[in-house]
Amino acid sequence: MQSINILKRHSLSLAIATLGLTLILNPVAASAPPQVFEASGAAPADIQTAVDAFRNFLGNPNNIAGPPSATGHREINWDGVPDAFSAPHLLPANFFNKNSPRGIVFFTPGTGFEVSANLVNPTNTPVRFGNINPVYPALFSTFSPQKLFTALKSTITENLFFIPGTTHSATVKGFGAVFTDVNTDTSTKIEYFDVGGNLLFSRNVLPQPTQRAGLSFLGVGFDTASVFMVRITSGNRTLKVPNLDVVAMDDFIYGEPQSLQ
Repeated sequence: MQSINILKRHSLSLAIATLGLTLILNPVAASAPPQVFEASGAAPADIQTAVDAFRNFLGNPNNIAGPPSATGHREINWDGVPDAFSAPHLLPANFFNKNSPRGIVFFTPGTGFEVSANLVNPTNTPVRFGNINPVYPALFSTFSPQKLFTALKSTITENLFFIPGTTHSATVKGFGAVFTDVNTDTSTKIEYFDVGGNLLFSRNVLPQPTQRAGLSFLGVGFDTASVFMVRITSGNRTLKVPNLDVVAMDDFIYGEPQSLQ
């Protein structure tokens, strides 16, 4: 049974996400310095080495939507999300803990989440968020074709971890994400928090070397499964009107969720 304190922390995170509240959280020292894996480039091959190194750090195999495990890691590449939960439809925030159990639930102060459409889809929705703005297919590229992910009417995505397929809170050893069209070195970042709400680590994502359609990767790993929540800031503009710096997300990679002790 989860403790009252854990439930309060869940409620607090939900309040932050829903109401757009901001907390000032104190950095704390982890038991060992976190390891950073990062790269940017014009094509998937330019970040592949960093992505693979992060996977190896977390441990293999990729457990995908399999049962809970003591080893390995989890990945989300969005490409298997069915048309019913892809643009122009919303993605349920708990899709990857209920429909395809991978132990993660999303929160945002915005209006929800969207996964971009396949090239062939029943609503003829444009790919890479062309339904939001027709310029976006040229601005965004993919690491794993062909879908991308975004929060709507917010640049904030918060990630809470669970034992896959359950409501039992969990922590992970690390988390990383691929981004597309990061143009500035301060617009996009990932923050890592422990179960007490303390900031473990924060780092900005490397900008792409090209004007548009580049890719960036940031993954941060810890020596123990100490990450309870991850907050992603993806750009400094929401996906509405193209402007510096609108950013979309591709693959999420994180450690196998481990039960809170």
